[in-house]
Amino acid sequence: MNGQQVSTETSRDRVRRMVITPLADSGFRFKRGTPDEQQRKVLDRMADALGYMSDRGLSALQATLATKGEGSAKCFWPCMATVIGCAEAFEPRPLEELPAVARWFGSQAGIEAARAGRLVAEYEFWRRKKRPPMNVQERKVVSDRAATWSARADRVRDRIDRGFAPFGDDGEWLRWYDATKARAAALVGKAGRVE
Repeated sequence: MNGQQVSTETSRDRVRRMVITPLADSGFRFKRGTPDEQQRKVLDRMADALGYMSDRGLSALQATLATKGEGSAKCFWPCMATVIGCAEAFEPRPLEELPAVARWFGSQAGIEAARAGRLVAEYEFWRRKKRPPMNVQERKVVSDRAATWSARADRVRDRIDRGFAPFGDDGEWLRWYDATKARAAALVGKAGRVE
């Protein structure tokens, strides 16, 4: 192929290469008597659950999991809850991959968040916590963040519309804001129109 090699590495293979194999090489193992088939299923499930992560996130996760071994010798594979919790801390799973969580955006609550201008702030809260704001304080944080972000987006757009370059990282931030708004709006989908 003209000196170029086509990569056929799957996301499962990538997770194995970057996380599972290094941990196994460092001594992680299953408890004695765990059937080979069960070991394979656990590691396959782990690889599938982490496939969404970037290489950078997987590297950080591997370093962290190396300290999370179970048992008195700290050499048994950590449980899935530990693995998923650490992965979420480094790189939260996109809401689009969690239909039960993303369904909230298609509900009346998602439509109301869009109409009130809180859609991006709500999306980011959900992305980090995997739940809606639950109390007055959390709802206030989301509302305040939404107002701050909306005002910043308006200022940056105004500056660009007047022919000036954005300050510092404002251009990059606005691209993130618009992309996040588009992702959240897609989740709201047919349930309500987002402007």
